[in-house]
Amino acid sequence: MAEVTPSLLKIDPFDADLGASVYYTFTGSKATVENNLRITDKSTGLAVYDFSYSGTEKVHHIPPAELVNGKTYIAKIRVKYLDETYSPYSNEVEFLALKRPVLDIENIDGGGYVYNSDITFIARYTQDNGEVVKTYRFHLYDEQEDLIQSYPLRYPTDAGVVLEETVKGLEKNKGYFIECVVVTENGFVWSQKERFIPIYLVPSIHGVVQTANVEDDGFVQVTANLKQLLGSQVRATNTADLYVSDNYEYEDQDWVIIPSDNPLIYKNLGMNRASDFVVKVWCKNIPDASMFLELSPKDETGIPIYFWKYSDRIMAVKHFNGLASRHRSNIIEIPDDAEFMLYVRAIEHRIDLEVKLL
Repeated sequence: MAEVTPSLLKIDPFDADLGASVYYTFTGSKATVENNLRITDKSTGLAVYDFSYSGTEKVHHIPPAELVNGKTYIAKIRVKYLDETYSPYSNEVEFLALKRPVLDIENIDGGGYVYNSDITFIARYTQDNGEVVKTYRFHLYDEQEDLIQSYPLRYPTDAGVVLEETVKGLEKNKGYFIECVVVTENGFVWSQKERFIPIYLVPSIHGVVQTANVEDDGFVQVTANLKQLLGSQVRATNTADLYVSDNYEYEDQDWVIIPSDNPLIYKNLGMNRASDFVVKVWCKNIPDASMFLELSPKDETGIPIYFWKYSDRIMAVKHFNGLASRHRSNIIEIPDDAEFMLYVRAIEHRIDLEVKLL
C-alpha cells in the first residue's frame, strides 16, 4: 500500500520580517507528532529553511526574519510519526516573500477629522520591492466597526500609487472607519483602516435670481448670484445688532469692496475648530503700516489676531499677557495701490501667511 503524503496548500505572498503560517492536509491513518518544513531559494536551489514544528495541528509557523523579502522560494513539508519515522515530502509550492506595503490614507488630519460630508479619500501606496497594485476596494464602517458599505472593486490607473474613492453623506460628529484593501499583481493582500469624524460647516446661502427675456433667441436667461454666509453679520458700531447688508460695492461683480468706515464683521462663525482655519482675503488700496483685518474669537474669549500691511510683507500679531506673537508672510513688494490676495492658514498656534499680487 502506497504511503500517504501530506499536501501543502497554496502560500500567499507574505512579509518575511513578520513571518507567516503555512497549512497542509494529511489523510494518513498514522498519528503524527510534528511536521518538518523545507524551503529552498528558487534562484540558487540552496536550502534556506529546514525546521520542525511540534504539534498535531496541520500548520507550520515560519518565524520572522528567517527569509529575505524580494525573493521567490519553493517549500515542501513532511510529517513525523510516533515511531520517529517520516512521511515522504509533499508537493512543492512556490511563493514570494515581499515587504509589506505602506498605505497612507490622506484627507484625515492628525486629530482624526475630515471637513465635509462628501470626501474623496486618497490612499497613497508604496512598496519597497516594486510590487504594483492589481485591484483595490474601500470599505466604510460605523464606530462599532460594523460594515456600512463596500465600494466597487477598482483598478488603478497609475501603477497603483494613488487609490481614490468618494464617500458621500457622512454625518457630522459621527465616528466612522475607512478601510482600503489592495491586492497586488502577485496576490499580496494588504489593508489599512483608520478612524475619522466629520466636522464641517453648514453655511446659509443668500441668493438673488434674475431673469431676462432673450427675444432674438427665443429663450429666458436665468442668472443666479449667491452669497455664502458662514455666520451672523453684525454692525461694527453695535455687535449685538444682527443684520445683512447688501449696500457694499463690488469689483467686477465678483469681489466685495469693504470701506474702512463700515467693516464687514461676522460673529458665531461655524468654524470646525477655533484653532484651525483657512481664510482667503482680496485686498486693494491698503496703506502701509496699517491694521486692516481683525479675526476675533466668539464672545471676546480667546486671543484675537490682527493683520498689518507693510511695504513688503503682511504681519499677523497676537497679544497675550503682555507678550506679542508675530507671524510674517513671504517677502514681496506691495505698493499702496496694489491688488493682492492674502491666504491665511492657522494650525494650532502657527499662522502661515502668503501674499500673491493680482
